[in-house]
Amino acid sequence: MHQNFEEQMQGMKTQLIQLSTLLRLLDSGFCSYLESQDSGYLYFCFRWLLIRFKREFSFLDILRLWEVMWTELPCKNFHLLLCCAILESEKQQIMEKHYGFNEILKHINELSMKIDVEDILCKAEAISLQMAQCKELPQAVCEILGLQDSEVTTPDSDTDENVGTPCPVSAFPSSTLPVVAASEAKEDSPAQTLASPNACRLTPA
Repeated sequence: MHQNFEEQMQGMKTQLIQLSTLLRLLDSGFCSYLESQDSGYLYFCFRWLLIRFKREFSFLDILRLWEVMWTELPCKNFHLLLCCAILESEKQQIMEKHYGFNEILKHINELSMKIDVEDILCKAEAISLQMAQCKELPQAVCEILGLQDSEVTTPDSDTDENVGTPCPVSAFPSSTLPVVAASEAKEDSPAQTLASPNACRLTPA
């Protein structure tokens, strides 16, 4: 985490770019809305990334969260998927109430101590599992999440070509969490579908 506190803040810049890449793949419509409100750089997530959510959760909850992140499972940069899960949970309110730059920043800051840590862990893991099962993910996303090429492509036995397979349907029937459509998740045209599979497997120590 020391990169977060270097003078040039390169670590923070990199994480914000990576978060933007993931969020755009998951929900390009929400990203477009944020851009229209001068919030496309996701600076309102700065505090989350800088000290890994320390101000957002109680002491016991942050220990739980950090313990999961320290395992580096289920994927690399899992904390970025936690950000995506929180933002997806707040998307409807932000968009329906037409929040602008200041309102978005205020709303995100006021989430402190109000986020359900188990719910966010569950949703973030669901996104991770969905990503791992999807084919033809953009290379940038594979690198961010530490997915190898063999994990995201499946050669067809007859044609020896890589074939995309659909991602599973959501385990969150009431959720609006979108995820990538396997055969359509290109860099230029990120897809949106329903959310991800039964994934609440991160059990407390």
